[in-house]
Amino acid sequence: MPKSVSTPMRALLFAATSACVVSIVSANDKETVLFDTLEIDEVWAANRVSFALQTVGNQQFVAYYDRNRMMTVATRELGSRTWSKKTLSSQLRWDSHNYVSLAIDKEGYVHVSGNMHVDPLAYYRSEKPYDIHSLVEVNEMLGGIEEESVTYPKFFYANDSSLLFSYRSGTCGNGNILVNRFLPRENRWERYLEEPLFAGIEADDDRAAYHHFVRDKQGNFHFAWIWRWTPEVATSHQICYAVTKDLIHWKNAFGENIELPLRPDDERLIVDPVPSRGGSHNGRYKVILDKESNPLVGYVKYDDDGNTQFYMAKPENGKWESRQISDWNFRWRFFEGGDQMTVGGAFNVAGISDEGSVVIDWKTEQGNSGRYIIDPNTLEKTDIAATLKPKLPPSARKRLSDNPKMSVVLAMDASYSQDSAVNYALKWEAMPKSHGRHAPDIIPDGPVSKLQLLEYK
Repeated sequence: MPKSVSTPMRALLFAATSACVVSIVSANDKETVLFDTLEIDEVWAANRVSFALQTVGNQQFVAYYDRNRMMTVATRELGSRTWSKKTLSSQLRWDSHNYVSLAIDKEGYVHVSGNMHVDPLAYYRSEKPYDIHSLVEVNEMLGGIEEESVTYPKFFYANDSSLLFSYRSGTCGNGNILVNRFLPRENRWERYLEEPLFAGIEADDDRAAYHHFVRDKQGNFHFAWIWRWTPEVATSHQICYAVTKDLIHWKNAFGENIELPLRPDDERLIVDPVPSRGGSHNGRYKVILDKESNPLVGYVKYDDDGNTQFYMAKPENGKWESRQISDWNFRWRFFEGGDQMTVGGAFNVAGISDEGSVVIDWKTEQGNSGRYIIDPNTLEKTDIAATLKPKLPPSARKRLSDNPKMSVVLAMDASYSQDSAVNYALKWEAMPKSHGRHAPDIIPDGPVSKLQLLEYK
């Protein structure tokens, strides 16, 4: 059992090791990063899915699919280079939706879910705290029809450290986002929200909401989402935002109270009323918090000339102000729906600089790339130098193999904090994402990649 664990937050412990340690100078030449690599296992890499890592006290947990595509949980004590593993009964199918999720509740019970894309709930829970070998197949939280068609499982924590679980029940355009809460002393789940998070199953409107959130230092959840009419990515439209402390009481960016479920066409929530087929994508938008935790939203859409551009928006004077940041000269065409599309215009939030600027890395399908440094107060690009603490050491992105079709995949520790003495991440390589409709007749045995734990200061 982990030592000194009272909440699902890890103690700031550092296991000093001598193997595989190198010294790396960060981009701003101000600090040295100590870097260690621990081998965990070999993983199947023919189709990219996400894995999970969480450090709790002096114990670490990893959930992934092994080289035989079997869902697996591994654990170690900090300081040990030996992993103990438990193979679960779920075997990964060919679908990048079927990632694996992991969480440890505040009593130490281990929870694992995943390998679902409009499938019955797959769920495992340990019978003993912090003990992966006591994981059993449960496959039920509340039971009933709402667990028969599950996608997008996500474990996360309320501000009182209660374990929450969100998922979509139903299909795209005909589903609801539901949220459960685990009661560890009673060893059961309850429905946390009386209403679905987003309106979904309705006779006259079958849009689906694709969402994500970030939390600020005060514990507020900042949600951004985009609506989509059909499984076709091109029908993504209407980017929205709201904030909540507890997922029960909601406000828009200007302090107005908002009732659940969150609905399309609510002008109080709309960041940008991008129309269907207006160049937006349900995976190309992001809520960003500046140094004062004020929300910004970055996204792509077509400009007035029909070209794809990157935009940023901020709430100001009672409305969202949007500004075009990029000056790209191509139009992203949404052929083949989702996973078979071209790169288009992609962006990544590199972080908030010491000076307070928003730093955005970007690339396009034309082979161009660069970095935007944006003043969050004006949404103007600036030439002011940006001192940015890197999230990971540069060598974290070094290739593991010489297979040109595979690329490095990184997953941050769910207990990650840049203020910690030591941080951790998972690293492996995989082929590109592909959904079930593009599965080969025979799923190949490989390629296979190393799965590593990166330890850095």
